[in-house]
Amino acid sequence: MKVGSGKGTKVCLTVTSVLIAIVLLIVILALTVFKAKHPVTTVDSLKLQDFDLNLDIAKLRVDLNITLDVDVSVKNPNKVGFKYSNTTAHLNYRGQLIGEVPIIAGEISSGETKGFNLTLTVMADRLLSNSQLYSDITSGSLPLNTFLIISGK
Repeated sequence: MKVGSGKGTKVCLTVTSVLIAIVLLIVILALTVFKAKHPVTTVDSLKLQDFDLNLDIAKLRVDLNITLDVDVSVKNPNKVGFKYSNTTAHLNYRGQLIGEVPIIAGEISSGETKGFNLTLTVMADRLLSNSQLYSDITSGSLPLNTFLIISGK
């Protein structure tokens, strides 16, 4: 029997090494650069657009209407575009929901920051029913919290 020169073994080892290197490179990129990151939401500004206060003495009731302009920006830190579904932005006062505004589905390109100009009407009956409201108003600040979850692919 004739013994081969080992050329076939060398080619097989080279091809196997290249395939392992390519698979390793793909795994490293998938776990670092192309790993899906959560979008970053930021409330840029919150402005009082309308404030109406009416006293109804006959019914012993206070009617309050507050409308806010909210500018929110969402940054997509991923290397690919992001499609999001319909969602809702919430405004909370001391953990209680006092306002919400819908956000229509859309898309944010890779690395893009998309701004949303929202008009939010406060549910005044929920705000007025909180016992700490008077002390917060007299102190000069209202602890408001905005909450926005954007889900998508």
